[in-house]
Amino acid sequence: MKRRASPSLLGITVFGVAACTAPGLDHIGTHGDPPDTSTTSATSGASEAAPPTTGEPGTSTTTGDDPGVTTIGSGATSEPATTTTDDPLAPPAIVEHELGPSPLQQAGPIDVAIGTVHADGVRMRIDDGASVELTVVGVDNFVGEIAVYTALDNGEHTATFVAWRDDLESEPLAIPFTVALPPPGSELFWEGDSAIGKGTVVALAVTPTHDLIELGTYYPQGQARCYLRRRDLGGAWGPGDLVELKPGLPCSAIDLTVDEDGALHVLADKIENGELRWWLGKIDAWAAEPANVGTGAVGDVARALATDNTRVAVCGTKPKDMHLDAAVWIFVPNATGKSLSYDYMPGVDLPTRFSETPRDCGFLGDHLVLTGGMLGLHEGNDDLTRHFVLDIDLAAETPSWLVAGEGPGSQSEAKTLSIDAEGRIITGGHSCGDICEPQGELRLFSSQSEQLWQRTLDPSVSPPRAITWHPAEYAVFASARNNAQDASVFLIQAWFPLGGAPAWTYEHQDGPAIHTATAIAIGPYGQIYAGGTTAGGYPAIAFIAP
Repeated sequence: MKRRASPSLLGITVFGVAACTAPGLDHIGTHGDPPDTSTTSATSGASEAAPPTTGEPGTSTTTGDDPGVTTIGSGATSEPATTTTDDPLAPPAIVEHELGPSPLQQAGPIDVAIGTVHADGVRMRIDDGASVELTVVGVDNFVGEIAVYTALDNGEHTATFVAWRDDLESEPLAIPFTVALPPPGSELFWEGDSAIGKGTVVALAVTPTHDLIELGTYYPQGQARCYLRRRDLGGAWGPGDLVELKPGLPCSAIDLTVDEDGALHVLADKIENGELRWWLGKIDAWAAEPANVGTGAVGDVARALATDNTRVAVCGTKPKDMHLDAAVWIFVPNATGKSLSYDYMPGVDLPTRFSETPRDCGFLGDHLVLTGGMLGLHEGNDDLTRHFVLDIDLAAETPSWLVAGEGPGSQSEAKTLSIDAEGRIITGGHSCGDICEPQGELRLFSSQSEQLWQRTLDPSVSPPRAITWHPAEYAVFASARNNAQDASVFLIQAWFPLGGAPAWTYEHQDGPAIHTATAIAIGPYGQIYAGGTTAGGYPAIAFIAP
């Protein structure tokens, strides 16, 4: 859930401080870990101002989390360094630099380290972008990172550095670097086997410690059970990386989130004492016993989970007078959970009530946004379902509804949503006629829930099952492509909003069988992780180049 889909934007994060840079490279960002000092070092001059210098490829470095947006990283600051001269007229100069790896061939940081004399700071600029300050790590030593989030930015780039003190500046140091990531949409890893038997991946999340967590449903001895599996970002996992939730109880996985502290929030349906209820648990450490956060009443249905790191929301429905109301359950630490429900037309006496069914939700500041399908009397026609967006002001607990009209068919419904840093909402779902033969589609809404864009997908592509914003400023969704009777392809597709064609497509098929992608997550440097089901009905995981 990231940012505007311009042709290109380079963002630089320097130990948690980022700045927007040039249009023309919108997928490179920066992130803030100290550089690896094992990279090649080059001396560019003595303590006097040096003429412009071009570094050798292989000695430059760039990293990032958010292209063109300020982010919070390690907490380091960019205070001016103590100068190394008492001469107020001595010019600042860059005397050493490290930047690498170049070429960058896999997702990760390009590290930057600059050595100076007589300088209070160093500014870095990528290509034609805006300048940002590197971070001081000692007298005359400055560091930063550049992150490249997608192979759409493959090619030659230049990092330019200027040391400064008061109104004095050094000559610029221009260092070229090369991005040579695998082509976007190429397969980096695939696992779809019988190691844990039949099942499906329902949700994925990447932890702050860079573990990939997989939530799914599987069927040991033919009984539905919920599981969590932990992998490293290379895909590997071992015997201690598989745990069963609610051992011994019938269980069906629903959703998973991870907060900034690494705690897992797990949502599932379970049958206990003969009653079906949703259950929300929190796991603070891997394989720890889950803490019970909340449980639904019989008849309540949970469909999605969201967190803003201070609150957790369960989104679904509550039964009411022969119809359904949209419902949310809000949980904060050390407090009793709060239940809220909303009817599209409360208090209005209609022959047929509207039933609102949220399918997904996400936080937007102090608001919670839900999307799904609303069944009822639309434009004089009963029993039609329409795509809706419900924006709840959680402080006032007041709703704002946007219900789609006709187009391209008489019916529509959203299945999944994601919200970017600007508050734009992208949904994946379908449209159809009175007799519904679903055709996949994407819709884009402003933060005020005004529809900005709608795109019908290729007829062979099933409605998206999961969607998320990528830091390269496109949206990427999980689905399937139907290519024959009783056969489909595991499909991941990326779209720039307002675009007329996919930015790239990934497909995988192990023979003529059902394959479906149902979950998606983004790694710290834009890596794409997808999960679902492969041939034989086994859980599948794919790692895809962005």
